[in-house]
Amino acid sequence: MTTGVSQTLCSPGGGLSCFACCPPIRPAGYDHADHRPSLRRLFSEARQDHLAGRPVRPMQGFVCSGLGFLDAQGRQVGCLYHPARHGGVDLRLATGYQPKCARESCPQARAFALLPPPARQALVDLCAGLDAFAFSSPRHNPLMRLLALGPEVAGAALDLPLAGRGELASWPWLEETPPAWGWLLGRLLGREGPGLLRQPGLAARLAQVAEALARQMGPAPPLASGRPLAEMCDEWEARFWRGLSGRSRASQDGLERWRGLPALGDGGQAF
Repeated sequence: MTTGVSQTLCSPGGGLSCFACCPPIRPAGYDHADHRPSLRRLFSEARQDHLAGRPVRPMQGFVCSGLGFLDAQGRQVGCLYHPARHGGVDLRLATGYQPKCARESCPQARAFALLPPPARQALVDLCAGLDAFAFSSPRHNPLMRLLALGPEVAGAALDLPLAGRGELASWPWLEETPPAWGWLLGRLLGREGPGLLRQPGLAARLAQVAEALARQMGPAPPLASGRPLAEMCDEWEARFWRGLSGRSRASQDGLERWRGLPALGDGGQAF
């Protein structure tokens, strides 16, 4: 993945690494942390093969022999053949999935890349001590659930400031809120401030606003018309309107109408 920043969520420093998107084909809901013992053995073997100069085997099923431990202690997991490890030379072609690997990205990584360097480092510091299995897992690492909501929500959490990773894990709304609602939460945060994240009942409040918006938007037309939402607004807003309306396209006037719906603010003014 190319983000234009030196510190990526895949390799953020501090002895951490994320391999949630590797290999590039996984069953829905798959979590590496559920298979730690067997994967540790496979990752050790992949590292030994790589160090011995044995050729990488083509990927089969959900296992890639190019994925292995990057360090002797077995804490960091990543692609042993990634160009970042070989002076810019991409050795992933041997796995048969280099084009897909090169395209792979995730909302969390894109949100992380949009944050300013001090904020990125603050989030990394919250994860000190995690191995790659725990760091990569949304179930075990609340930071991943936070970043899935977008850079605005993650940045607001850092403005509190946070009382460690444990505080993130203690917020029920972080597990209950669909990631697509991150843009809506960002609008509420813009009006009420980061203290909102500590308020009880936040997930229920977001659900109420989303339901009201869906009613005010009205039924989707039988045929999509207009421009793709992704061309008209940022990723987080486009994802919210797509999920809420079932529409991937809208006219500029239509999008402005949605932004001004009464459910988004007082007196019909969007916030």
